Amino acid sequence: MRRNHSLLGILTTAALCATMLPMSVSAGEKFQLNGGGQRKGVSDGYSYELWIDNTGGNGSMTLGNGGTFEAVWNCSVPQGNYLARRGMDFAKDNKNALDYGTIQMDYDASYKASSAGNSRLCVYGWFAENTSPVSGSVVEYYIIEDWVNWCPKPDGQSTTVKIDGADYEVFRIKHTGPTIRNGGGSETFWQYFSIRKNKRTSGTITVSDHFEAWKKAGFEIYNLYEVALNAEGWESSGSANVTKLEMTVGGEKKETEPAKPTEPPTEPANGVYMKDDFTSGAGKWTGRGDAKVAVSNGTLAVTGRTDNWHGAAVALDSSTYIPGNAYSFSVMGKSASADTLKLTLQYSLNGTENYDNVAEITAPAGQWVQLANDSFTIPAGATDMLLYVEADSKTGDFVIDDATIATKGTKIAATGDSSSSDPTEPQEPTKPASYYTKGDVNSDKSISVMDIISLQKYLLGLSTNIDTTNADLNDDKVIDIYDLGLLKRLVIKNNGQPVKVEIPTQPTTQAPTQPPTQAPTQAPTQAVQRKQGVYYNLTDVSKIDPSKPMVAFAFDDGPIAGGGESGSVKRIQDAVANAGGSATFFYWGERINGNEQEIKRAQSLGFEIANHTWTHTDLRNMDGNGVKNEIGKCANKLKEITGGQDDFLVRPPYLGVNATVQQNCGCALVNCGIDSGDWNKASTQDIYNKFMQAANNGSLNGKVLLMHENYGTTAAAVEQLCKDLPAKGYQIVSVGQMFKAKGVDMQYGTVYNQLP
Repeated sequence: MRRNHSLLGILTTAALCATMLPMSVSAGEKFQLNGGGQRKGVSDGYSYELWIDNTGGNGSMTLGNGGTFEAVWNCSVPQGNYLARRGMDFAKDNKNALDYGTIQMDYDASYKASSAGNSRLCVYGWFAENTSPVSGSVVEYYIIEDWVNWCPKPDGQSTTVKIDGADYEVFRIKHTGPTIRNGGGSETFWQYFSIRKNKRTSGTITVSDHFEAWKKAGFEIYNLYEVALNAEGWESSGSANVTKLEMTVGGEKKETEPAKPTEPPTEPANGVYMKDDFTSGAGKWTGRGDAKVAVSNGTLAVTGRTDNWHGAAVALDSSTYIPGNAYSFSVMGKSASADTLKLTLQYSLNGTENYDNVAEITAPAGQWVQLANDSFTIPAGATDMLLYVEADSKTGDFVIDDATIATKGTKIAATGDSSSSDPTEPQEPTKPASYYTKGDVNSDKSISVMDIISLQKYLLGLSTNIDTTNADLNDDKVIDIYDLGLLKRLVIKNNGQPVKVEIPTQPTTQAPTQPPTQAPTQAPTQAVQRKQGVYYNLTDVSKIDPSKPMVAFAFDDGPIAGGGESGSVKRIQDAVANAGGSATFFYWGERINGNEQEIKRAQSLGFEIANHTWTHTDLRNMDGNGVKNEIGKCANKLKEITGGQDDFLVRPPYLGVNATVQQNCGCALVNCGIDSGDWNKASTQDIYNKFMQAANNGSLNGKVLLMHENYGTTAAAVEQLCKDLPAKGYQIVSVGQMFKAKGVDMQYGTVYNQLP
């Protein structure tokens, strides 16, 4: 059982009893407390406070620029309390909170805490009838944005208000404890709460709107004492890295877009979010209760159970498995003796533990059974999610295998052991070893990048001269992007080198390799209409949802002889491809000779091939003919390599554009919405932080990014971004895809940095 101890009004007000004098320090200062204590003062225009109760524990606070800070704590001891906060003090003004006009806080934080105890990320402060000095009635207030394990509940009536596009539950409760009066003596006072129903860790908080909402609810609003962003923990451990904290007081209200914490991340290419077959370890699965788990013969054995709820469990991250959304679940199970196996989701909702049945089945002794539900909805607002397999018996052993979570509606086939193939992933067709023609789309007796190009043209309606039998790689009687995906995988496995096609010497029932005389089983995609003065955009957008956030990855200065620093080129290509995304590569003409294979590999992965001019000179220093020659010479070389593509996006070197360039380029021009700074020695962390901060505050959506493929630091950042951006709901796309998905024609001579 969880103990719902409230640290609210305990750890924050107890800090007022400390005697440490305020101190002013610079950004970069780190405070470490062991066993209790306090540090507070002002740095870079923002107040700060670090406090730990003398009941024990330890923690630190590192100050950053402006209001930023990092909090780390381990107070997993009885009555252990911790807080770290930064904000602004208003006590000396002795002015009513409603008289300041708009008060807003923009923040971005990475926050996590242990499952033991409880913790929260919140705005915190006080009202008082008089603040300088404090006298009369006092009120402690909280705007809770995120929490782990426990959140306060109203004693009586509460209301729901919409602020910054989100629903908050508003209420107040009476509390007895220390206050902000001199000496911090204990008294009874009101606590006001606004609790966000859909938790988040970044965005804009219009603090003054909460003041107005409390007033409308009949709560008395007094003079403002302080406003701060708090990371708090009770009997817990955790961390909060606040990478952005900016407060504005007065002036015009910044309109905010509602955060979308429930926006699902981009679906994986094969629709499978998790697939644990236990062939190489237990993964993130652990024992629940007294149960022990261990890998045995490619399955996960569950032993040592002493109660029916003991079993095997795995935590579900709410950034991937979105509360309110439905998924397909499947786990194979086998019991040593006849038993009923259950797949259960444990989660917390408004401070209460819940246990929902996902699937259950009677398991005969020693026989594999499937626990499956292809449309189970995770309750909206669920936190601390744990998926586990249990059994009705209290002591019976069992094993599990092929634990899978996929998109809603996926019919996951029963397997029975870890040697089974992935039932949710398209498989390449099985063929006799001496007869491999599937994939030979252009009938040239080999399988290579040229077959990929032929199939792409067919799907775009640019050509019908293919072998439709060999193009149907998955034998489903339809030629579509799934066949293209299988063909790319086949070519990539051979590093882009042709695969020899062997023709059988004996007659077979295999369909002939010549194109059939009848119409293909599926009409090719309608050809893209070619418009004068508009980029001939042939990019595939069939997998892109235009209603979801997207960002265009764009890389300059390739191809790179030797593959770049630490294999950067291949690492970047693989990271984007493995994330199911795409990107645009702007190629430098003089570097192409001898490095054509890099461009062919990029094209085979479905990336957008683009033009970075022939000599990488600043086009602003050239006349009209010079501009045309620089762009045209590189375009001709790229046309030769790509098999006929004759229109390319152009990124001018040094982002140099003027009227002469625009009038003579004969193409759509691409600059950037956000620059990685990798060319200016930005570190991997610098690049990652810049783009993730933009993702968290929403400004990344619709932007074209500027990166270079020759830096190892960039490759490392891209590898992490390709994991974390989809988890934030972002689709990683090419420049052409982003504009085409939104129905925007890219005009010749126009410079594009982002979606209009």
